[in-house]
Amino acid sequence: MLMIAASGCHSPDKPGSASSADWAIYFVVWNNDLYEILDTSIESEQIDSEIGEVKQYSDVEAIYGNGFSNRYPAGTKLYKITDTEPSEYIAIQTEGAYVKAKNNGRYGGK
Repeated sequence: MLMIAASGCHSPDKPGSASSADWAIYFVVWNNDLYEILDTSIESEQIDSEIGEVKQYSDVEAIYGNGFSNRYPAGTKLYKITDTEPSEYIAIQTEGAYVKAKNNGRYGGK
């Protein structure tokens, strides 16, 4: 009887290991809430005051802390939208434009 032994490599798809770009949505974490980045533009006239910024970016799926984004680099500014509570929506400044992000509740990060 012939026995064949196979040796495996580490698989990034196994639970508990880091993998690149596997998140279901793009988001930012602000005020310890997860804000899903929507495909909705915001006019500059609707932008109120700056409320924060992205402090950390990564495309490796893991748990991060407040100020994290899996889409935008550190330094990206976050804004309050006029006549909208930041607990519902915020605006994110992108390259010469603003996009809307919706609060999806508490982030389970650090």
